[in-house]
Amino acid sequence: MRPRRRPLLAFVAAVVPVVAFLAGRAVGFWRARLAAGRLLARLPDDVPNHVRVLPPPSDEYVGTLPVPPAAARRRLPRAGFSELVRAYFHAYDREGDRVHEVGSFVRRPDGLTGDHQLHVRLFPASDGTTEVWAHWERNPYVAPLAHLRMEGYDPAEGERRVRDLLDDLR
Repeated sequence: MRPRRRPLLAFVAAVVPVVAFLAGRAVGFWRARLAAGRLLARLPDDVPNHVRVLPPPSDEYVGTLPVPPAAARRRLPRAGFSELVRAYFHAYDREGDRVHEVGSFVRRPDGLTGDHQLHVRLFPASDGTTEVWAHWERNPYVAPLAHLRMEGYDPAEGERRVRDLLDDLR
């Protein structure tokens, strides 16, 4: 690389994440994630997992909330969740259609530096309600390698915890 391009690359590396964050705040992170997921779903299947759109693990399915996804996205912050921007993209096939995640949320009961977190994903159900998928896992800010190795990953504990928080989950 020629030396005169390094300042430009440094500028781009510094500015692009800020612009992406501000754009996500402006349109909604779930919309930015949905657009990125749809784009990434077009990539060939042989790309690495961190850039692929993966099906959610079947044991993470919890049930449905009797509200549309927009209402579920408004409700989760009131239950202590925050929108999760940095997470794998998920989609699955339902009756021949690809259904993409329309919300990724996290709840860290012991704060940002707590050992574990509850990760919840929302998908639109065919009847207009919202599917909830969840798991309990290590907090990547505290234990990034353990998080990636799925140490402490527990869908049953995720279901238990999300059911305790959302009383109308069917």
